[in-house]
Amino acid sequence: MDIASRVTTGEYRRGDRLFGRSSLAGLYKVSPETIRRAVALLHSRGVVRAVAGSGIVVESEGAASRYLEESKMGAALLELEEEIERLLGERKALEARLEEAIVKVLHYTSGTITTMRHVEEVMIPADSALVGKTLGGADLRNNTGATVIGIARQGEEIFSPDPSMPIRVQDLLIVVGSTEAKDRLRALVGMPPRGGDSA
Repeated sequence: MDIASRVTTGEYRRGDRLFGRSSLAGLYKVSPETIRRAVALLHSRGVVRAVAGSGIVVESEGAASRYLEESKMGAALLELEEEIERLLGERKALEARLEEAIVKVLHYTSGTITTMRHVEEVMIPADSALVGKTLGGADLRNNTGATVIGIARQGEEIFSPDPSMPIRVQDLLIVVGSTEAKDRLRALVGMPPRGGDSA
């Protein structure tokens, strides 16, 4: 690139003889093999001629200009290729993170839906033996297997209610548990099991 640039600026003119390969190797602080490859490349592009016994002769300023332009295009393409490779790597990492997030959403959604299927509301009738007792005193979980996760009372929903909260008439106990546990709770409350006859 430097030799071609010097040719285009007129520092080296057509017909000029360049330094020998050993001198060029010393000038650019590279090995003679690197100089041989550089001269061969410039020779193939018509910038210089390597003449046996005469050394390296400048051949064409126009060829040097074309070589520089092609080299700039090549460098730009290489830079674009590296940028594309980097972006593809980022996209792959992003897709992996996106897939992981989707799996988590599906997992959590599935768990929520499963839980919702087991949630039920049980109303406390006026003649229930639980009226006036506290949630802790009724010990519903140990007695029925169902867990009270909330109470709906006069339009207000109280989640994770305190064990000291008293049970009142027409409270809606929001419970979760197996079908059998909820049926035991309904029986304890004084209601028929689901699908049962209240008569």
